[in-house]
Amino acid sequence: MKARFRYVSNIAIYYLALAVTLSFFFETWRLLTLLQLRDRAASVPSSVILQSCLVGLRFDFSIACYITLPLLLLGMLPFIDISRLRAARWVNNALLFAISAVAFYINLSDIEFFRFFNTRLNGMALDWIDTPGFVATMIWETYPVIRYLLLFAVMYTVFVIVILRIQRILLRDRQPSSIWLNLAYLPLLAAIVVLGARGRIEEKAPITWGEAYFSDYSFANLLALNPVFTFVRDAFYDAGTKQQVAATIQKISRPDAAKITRQMLGRPADDSLQNRRISRQMRFDQENANPPNVILIIMESFGSRGIGCLRPSFPYDLTPRFDSLAQEGLLFTNIYSAGIHTYAGLMATLYGYPELPGGSVMKLFTSENSFWGLPSILREHDYQTLFFCTHDPQFDNMQGFLMSNGMMRVYSLFDYASDEKLSTLGVADHVMFDRAVEFIKKNHAGKRFFATLLTASNHGPWKIPDVPFQRIPASDRLADPLNAFKYSDWALGYFVRKIENDPAFAHTLIIVTGDNGTLVNPVHDPDLSQYEIPILIYDTDHKIGAGQRINRLGSQVNILATVMGLLRLSYDDQSFGSDLLDTSTVSVGVTNFALMSEGYTVGYVENGYYLISRLGGKPSLYSLAADSFDLSDSLKSLAADFDRKALSFFQTAYFNLKRPLPR
Repeated sequence: MKARFRYVSNIAIYYLALAVTLSFFFETWRLLTLLQLRDRAASVPSSVILQSCLVGLRFDFSIACYITLPLLLLGMLPFIDISRLRAARWVNNALLFAISAVAFYINLSDIEFFRFFNTRLNGMALDWIDTPGFVATMIWETYPVIRYLLLFAVMYTVFVIVILRIQRILLRDRQPSSIWLNLAYLPLLAAIVVLGARGRIEEKAPITWGEAYFSDYSFANLLALNPVFTFVRDAFYDAGTKQQVAATIQKISRPDAAKITRQMLGRPADDSLQNRRISRQMRFDQENANPPNVILIIMESFGSRGIGCLRPSFPYDLTPRFDSLAQEGLLFTNIYSAGIHTYAGLMATLYGYPELPGGSVMKLFTSENSFWGLPSILREHDYQTLFFCTHDPQFDNMQGFLMSNGMMRVYSLFDYASDEKLSTLGVADHVMFDRAVEFIKKNHAGKRFFATLLTASNHGPWKIPDVPFQRIPASDRLADPLNAFKYSDWALGYFVRKIENDPAFAHTLIIVTGDNGTLVNPVHDPDLSQYEIPILIYDTDHKIGAGQRINRLGSQVNILATVMGLLRLSYDDQSFGSDLLDTSTVSVGVTNFALMSEGYTVGYVENGYYLISRLGGKPSLYSLAADSFDLSDSLKSLAADFDRKALSFFQTAYFNLKRPLPR
């Protein structure tokens, strides 16, 4: 047994070495993430990437200290001294290796999460905890799970070997330090680890995710974060964070928030029914005696960056069918989604309701008809209200929410033959389209209908059927997702061309939009490419549009009012949007804007600027003409105005959520 240094506590040195070793491995995970996402780092200077790694060490060491602190308190006390008691060391190691396995797995999962959502792993991953089988199958079918698990096994095994080696050098091959010396070191070591966990010496608050925003490069800022830090912060402090979000949003008084929101929507001060909600009674002098059927097609991840006639960002023609339909219909070219999840797209498109920061409204338990949207309104006008999707209708609580808020029938995976299922996302898009035609003709013939069709094939695992369209070359690393995008376009064109001359679908209004955008070459956090979508209006009577393009700024929340304006049917409008085709709204002060949210971050677009409001953190302001430079310091009054509008809008939406209108 080697001699010990007389005034040095070997066990204290071991725990410091443990924290440093954990930090080293977290930094290695960061480098692996950088390697996997190296295409996004191509436009970032190497010096900024290096600084990102250095900033990231603070977050790494913070998490390492959080892991180390309870272990050292359990391992340095006299009766459980791991340098003297083998059993104590085994228990300590069991806890260490279990916690480290979870931390390493979070880092592993973060790689593809970061790639897909352009943010580090966070509480968003818990949105689907109620459907673990569905999500697990989708992950298995989409990603190289075996390779990632092998990577995890290698990293974890190396970590265990390194820790056991350190223990042999510092503990097992040396005489134990005296109990009194260990106790003398304990307060000092605990202070170092607590300070390391806190991450900063300032008095007011410990390290927050805002510390990672050191540059004008979104990727570099995000890379600096530790996914264990972001995930645990959301998962275990969610209730407190929601309270903070509520407090931030409500810093504007409710009357002021309602007034600002009414001004944005161009509504008079007394427009609310019973003065309880942002709501108005829309009445037309001559109501339409023969309104058309309505088909609303919500396309999975059908973002403008993949659409040829909008903002194509790929060297392939991905949307020849949509582009052809756009030449015959009415296309809105400056539209944004409410969020980056399907449930956000459904809420905004069907009910004109924004995606509220902090979680999915669709998963809340609400009373019947708490949300007055297109299904409820058109059902009142004797429409059959139908919803078609390709997969399990319980995912995201779609069926329960829709059926309790105006939808009469949901057709889903269980309405197809079992051998038609292509992946965990159910049947292919064109199979759903065919079945929708069949069901409408068979069960709803002669009745006016409103049908919502939600596609899913343009999403991992990128399984598409063998149908006649020109494939992207297999040599392209994005061949699978791009082929899925192109197939979804093919299926859309196949469906519209199939029904446009069918007598059963005569006098039918077709609206095509995306549930969210397509992440391409991200610049911001969150990036606008994730929200850029089209709205195409096409009718089988060929009376609307004829190749017209409208660049008016809007979002999914405008779809309800726009559709009802085309139908010219009276209704109680409780949506948070306005009619994009109503030019008279300009004279009453309607603000052309788009508002989106993701987690605890909101975005606001108006007049060529994009504000990112990080609730509880520093906002950023970008010009859409030069979108890589943060202007929040040089244009403080403009940033404050946009921030006030966004917070007012959300506060009013929260108030409406708590105050359902009695029917």
